[in-house]
Amino acid sequence: MIRIMLVDDHTMVREALRVVLEQDKSMEVVAAVGDGETALQLANELAPTVVVMDVALPGQSGIETTRRLLARHPQIKVLALSTYLDRRIIQQMLDVGASGYIAKSAAGAELKQGIRNVVAGRSYLCSEVAALVADGLRDRHSAGGHPEPSSLSRREVQVATLLAEGKSAPDIAAELHIAPSTVDVHRRNLMRKLELHNVVELTRYAIRTGLVLP
Repeated sequence: MIRIMLVDDHTMVREALRVVLEQDKSMEVVAAVGDGETALQLANELAPTVVVMDVALPGQSGIETTRRLLARHPQIKVLALSTYLDRRIIQQMLDVGASGYIAKSAAGAELKQGIRNVVAGRSYLCSEVAALVADGLRDRHSAGGHPEPSSLSRREVQVATLLAEGKSAPDIAAELHIAPSTVDVHRRNLMRKLELHNVVELTRYAIRTGLVLP
């Protein structure tokens, strides 16, 4: 069972999301709260699998709440759900450790898909957000930055692409007909070459360089 905490300052939004999510028998909303401090307190007690976090909260922002939450509970996955589609805000949420970001206009089935992805250890950006992130990375690295795909071996490019598409190591191993341990070696090598630290950063890189489509 996927245990979900909803953090949004609008009661009607919380209740609407609860109804949508609990239509899925694999998901349970264990708490629905309106501010960051309450979310932090209940996370200690309830140990949710995923926290769906609004960015705009009264008092402490969703960004700061996410930073503090993950500092205490790094195993929890945070999925941002917000009306804000500002590149800087999206980037800040990802930088503090959110595993994904979904526009509220894309909530519903896409929220369920995002939750399943982050629980599986994958990142998730709705298409509208992915396009904004890609634009931001192009701007940031137009004068230089991370190495381009040509600095990777053919196999590393394949592994990078499949990881960015959300495939697990066993799935990649089966698709490329190699051992899962070999996938891990390629992953470590490409992370080192690209100066990246996690799959979220790899996904951004893959979108920027055209390895995957946003």
